[in-house]
Parts: sequence; C-alpha cells; structure tokens
Amino acid sequence: MSFKEIVKSSGKTLLTTVGVTAIGFFISVLTARMLGPEGRGLLSGAVLIITLSSSVAACGLAFSYIYHRGAGQRFRQKRFVFLSALFIAVLAAALASGGLLFNHDPQLREHMLLITGFALVTALQNYLVNLTQMQPSLSFLNVTRIAGVFFNLAALLLLYLVFRPVDFVYVLTGQLACALLLIALCLNWARGYVFRPLDNPPPAPREASSGHLLKYAFNQHGTVLIGLALTNFDKVYLLKVGTIVEFGYYSLAFTTSRLIGVLFEAMNTALYSRYAGKDEKELTHSINIAFRLTFLPMMALAGIGAVLSPWLIQLVYGPKFASMTPAFIVLMFECVVSGAGWTLAQRFNAAGRPGLVLVRQLISVLPVVALLPFLPKENISVYLALLMLLGAALRMAITLAIYPYVLKEPVPRLFPSRAEIQKGLSMIKARLQARRVGKGEAV
Repeated sequence: MSFKEIVKSSGKTLLTTVGVTAIGFFISVLTARMLGPEGRGLLSGAVLIITLSSSVAACGLAFSYIYHRGAGQRFRQKRFVFLSALFIAVLAAALASGGLLFNHDPQLREHMLLITGFALVTALQNYLVNLTQMQPSLSFLNVTRIAGVFFNLAALLLLYLVFRPVDFVYVLTGQLACALLLIALCLNWARGYVFRPLDNPPPAPREASSGHLLKYAFNQHGTVLIGLALTNFDKVYLLKVGTIVEFGYYSLAFTTSRLIGVLFEAMNTALYSRYAGKDEKELTHSINIAFRLTFLPMMALAGIGAVLSPWLIQLVYGPKFASMTPAFIVLMFECVVSGAGWTLAQRFNAAGRPGLVLVRQLISVLPVVALLPFLPKENISVYLALLMLLGAALRMAITLAIYPYVLKEPVPRLFPSRAEIQKGLSMIKARLQARRVGKGEAV
C-alpha cells in the first residue's frame, strides 16, 4: 500500500466529496431561502437531535467489524453484524426521545414520533454506510454519498413544486424517505460483500472474542463521543439557551464552513480504509506526507475565504443571514485545524490504538466545556465559534505531543520537503497526461 495508492483512492473520494458537498451546499441554500431563519432553525434543531442520537448510538461497532475482519481474526461475523444493527437502532430511538424532552421548543416536541423514527432509520443507514469502508477502493461508499444527496435534492425540488409554502416537517419527511432508499441500496451491496472471505487470509488466524470486539468498539467510540461533544457542544448549548432563529443562523454558518474540510474528509477516509489493521510503518509515512501537503495550503485558503465572506454570505443566502458572517469566518479556520488534527489521529485509529485518540479528546474537551458558563450572552455565536477553534487547536497540540512521548516517533513536520513537492507534482502531471492519452484513444 503506497502513498500513491492513498492519493489515488483519496482522489476518487475527494471528487465524490466535492460533488456531494456542492450539491449539499445547494440544498442548504434552497432550504434557507424556502424556510427562512425560523424554519431553518427548526429544521436544524430536528436534524441535530437525529444526527447526535444516531452517532452516539453507533458505538464504534461497524469499525470494530472492519478492523478485526481486516486483521483476519475469527469471530461470528453474521451474528455480530445483526445484533449490532438491532442494538444501534433501539438506542438511537431512545436517545432521540430524550433529546426532544431536553429541548424546550414546543414545535419540535409536537413531532416526536417523526423525529424518533428518523433517528432510528438514520442510525441503521450510518451503520451500513460505515461498513462499506471495508472495501479498500471505497467505490460503493462514494456511490452511497452521491445517491444520498441526489435523493435529497430530488425530494426537496418535488416539495418545492407541490407545496407552497414548504414547512420544515415536509422537508424532514422527504429526507426520511431518502434514508430508507439508501438503506435498500446498502443492503443490496452488503449481501455480496460484507461476509465474503478475505482475499489473502492469514495462515493461522487469531480468535477474536466478543469482549475483544466490544473493547475495540467502545474504545474507538469513546473518541467519537468526545469528538461529537467538541463539534456539537456549541449547537446543543445554543439550542438550549438561545432562540430558534439564533440557532438557525449559527447552524447555517457551521454547515457552510464545512465546505473547506472536504479534502481532509476524503484523505482521512482513505487512510483508515487502506491501513486499518495493517502495516504501521507505511501508515505513519503516508499520514505525515498527507498532513504536510494539506494543512498550510488549507489555512491559506481559509484566509482568502474570510476576506470574501462578508460579500459571499449575503450573495448566496440573502441579507437576512448577514449576521452569521463573523461566526462563519472563525468556523472556517476551526474546520481546517480540526481536519488536519484528525488526519494525524488516523495513525492511532488505523493501528488499533483508539485509546490514544480518546486521551487526546478528553484532555482537550475539559477546558472548552469549563468556559461555557462564562460566555457573554451578546454575540454568543462568535464566542461559541472561538471555543470550537480553541478545542481544535488543543487537539492538534496534544496529537503532536503523543508522537514523540508515546509512539517514540518524530513530530510530523509542517512543511513538505522539496522532494515531496516534486513527487506530488510529478504524480499530478502523470495523471493529467494519462487522461489526455485516454481521451485521445477514445477519439
């Protein structure tokens, strides 16, 4: 598994991610203009409860299956997958019900059955989509991502044509129907792939006990839970103490700021898929190069976005959403720092040491949460965004410190070497030439 293969795999995933993000951005613009600040806030509040419930319920079970299967260990695979799916679905529904009781908005509570059912369906969908990462090419993962946004776009356009005005409940119902279609696609793929024997099984596979499977899952999920807390504490806090309109502004700023993170998302998915349970030496080399070639260029891009954002926000969403601009600027930088830190953390996850990531997350979350009660109520969205940036910076610093003190490896450099830059440029040039040759042959 060379770095060239990582670039090829992440390049395909990046193209998919860019396409998915572009369509998702278009959907976000449509919903903002169709629903207005209050309707967008209600939709965002429902989606936050659904997303958090399904994410918390995942419990790392899909990734435990991927890791132990990739390592060639023996366990009762079908039983593990089926029981995991059942557990995740029930837990997600229970968590969504609790989230609605925690929230004080009566309009969301009125639709408890819809939101709870949607959380259950989303949990199953996410579990099946996560299992597709066991395919090194990530081809079906890319299919699910493309299909998901196209389903949602088609549903939104249909709602716009049929109903005037469009209510946030209609949008939720359309998204639920899309999730069910995506589950059907994943089940069709899973029948022929999930339980297929390994191509190169180890000669003497080890036995993986249920306790070992669950230990890895919960260790890995511990990092996810802290990550969820760090990336959603701002929205949960604002949903509780602010108005639904304020929440609509902030959630839209957060969603739009994620546009800059598509490169990290593609790279990190490819790294985990390629190296889960496999060669650690090559893993370290590929991750270090990926970090050096992406972090500083993306920070520069965030700076350009910050300069243009006061004009772009009003152009895209309209003057009503101008107040989200300051929070959006801060959240762009937070997205870059957080994405680069997660790239480095793949060194621990893919090598079967998620506990190190858990330590990293726990240390960074404490000061951030401790500062919440002291935030001023005026311009609270900007202060919440700054807390998010602080948490991302702490995680990056802790991750860099883990390399020499725990792994006994050098701290990853920020700047790529001249040889690495030349190699990257030559790879891009070779790919462009190959495409030109392919087009010439086609003609």
